[in-house]
Amino acid sequence: MANAAKYCWKEKGIFGDGTCPELARLIHCRRCPVYATAGRQHLDQDLPQGYLEDRTPVMAQPKESARIGTISVMAFRLSGERFALKTIFFQEAAEPSPIHTLPLKVNRVFQGIANINGELLLCLSLASLLELTQDQEQTEPVIYGRMLVVGREGQRFVFPVEQILGVHRVAPEDLGEVPATLSRSARSLTRGIFQLGGRNVGLLDEDRLFPSMTRSLNQ
Repeated sequence: MANAAKYCWKEKGIFGDGTCPELARLIHCRRCPVYATAGRQHLDQDLPQGYLEDRTPVMAQPKESARIGTISVMAFRLSGERFALKTIFFQEAAEPSPIHTLPLKVNRVFQGIANINGELLLCLSLASLLELTQDQEQTEPVIYGRMLVVGREGQRFVFPVEQILGVHRVAPEDLGEVPATLSRSARSLTRGIFQLGGRNVGLLDEDRLFPSMTRSLNQ
């Protein structure tokens, strides 16, 4: 029954078309035992491979003192480079999922659709959007360890990254100029550079990034 009812709240429940006969009695899916059981199973599932290794260095860092004007950002590694985006636009981090192509629709940036926890999301290659190239000296293929779901004003996208570097706080005075070594697209979509563990991290400009993602669907 659990498998048959998986994600039923998104199909016929309060988040779907509302045709579930139990809604008349329960009013909301959160009162339903199926919904509660799915929540417990999600919390009880085993940690993904490599999660502890990813999180240990982040949790071991000393707590940062808040400064006026600081913003919270989520940092990640992509094609050997490091980027960040305001955490307000991050909605979920998921395990890698197969990407299904759409006939005559996919292109260099738009890869297709991916099933993230029962929801089909538009999947993009952020590396291609930023025109990042794999290091010529790197002989091993890039392995994507996570998929990040981002959203703004009703738009939701997912893209694979090599590693999540955690949440950090950045003050305006921490941001430096974008170096000329970045690709043209990366420079145009990056508002500044800050330091994290002695490495440069590009803070992406959400006002330019999301419109660029949308335009990639029609290229």
